Amino acid sequence: MAETDNLKDGAAPSSQTLDRAVAALRIVAGARNAGVTLAEVAQKVGLTKPTVRRLLLALMENGLIEQDPASRSYFCGPETYALGILAGERFGVHRMAGDSLRRLADRSGDAALLSVQRGNETVCLAREEGTYPLRSHVLQPGDRHPLGCGASGIALLAALPDAQVEVILRHNQERLLGAYPHLSIPLIREQVRQARLLGYAFNQGLVFKGSWGVAVVVADPRGGLPASLAIAGVESRFADNRHEALVALLNQEKAIVEARMRGGH
Repeated sequence: MAETDNLKDGAAPSSQTLDRAVAALRIVAGARNAGVTLAEVAQKVGLTKPTVRRLLLALMENGLIEQDPASRSYFCGPETYALGILAGERFGVHRMAGDSLRRLADRSGDAALLSVQRGNETVCLAREEGTYPLRSHVLQPGDRHPLGCGASGIALLAALPDAQVEVILRHNQERLLGAYPHLSIPLIREQVRQARLLGYAFNQGLVFKGSWGVAVVVADPRGGLPASLAIAGVESRFADNRHEALVALLNQEKAIVEARMRGGH
């Protein structure tokens, strides 16, 4: 992909460099333990390899990423871990929901997920595996999807005012329709309506075939990032309206997490 140098309106070159570095860091973080190569980062950010190499070297010098000497792949560095720990003190839902995720995974047998809203996206923060041998692996910590995509994305979107929902859908429309062929803006609006009516979001394999999930929103009384608790699994795990029992489990843990937030511990 050819590199372009179009700046955002009013953006200075230094701001553009920072934007590019952050984009590269997100790609490295999204690869998790698999790592990512220089060519892969360059392809995803749409820049030349020399440009990306300079960005990655700057990130390495600051400890934000590191390169494996054998595979030459890039991974998150120790500084990202340290920053994450510090950020966790402010966005404490990750810490406060840990026990709830483990209980949800244990009681349901399926994967329990914690996600937060970040701008127009949902970001998966944590995942606890259940004991059921057949699993849906489509959502992992660090994964990002546009709001309106999946159970968590619908649950978080449904918690917002209508005007904000429409702004987000306009912003995400091209990405949603391009990468998620089973979704449409009218369908997402209907899912939002249903989520508000029922009090939970239910994704019946609309993002990835055979991968189903239910989610509820966790309200932070301190004004922190909106979050969701979800249970995800293969389609057969949602037969005979089993999702209703899963929603009951989610609501129990939602109440516990919100109480912990109010108490500050």
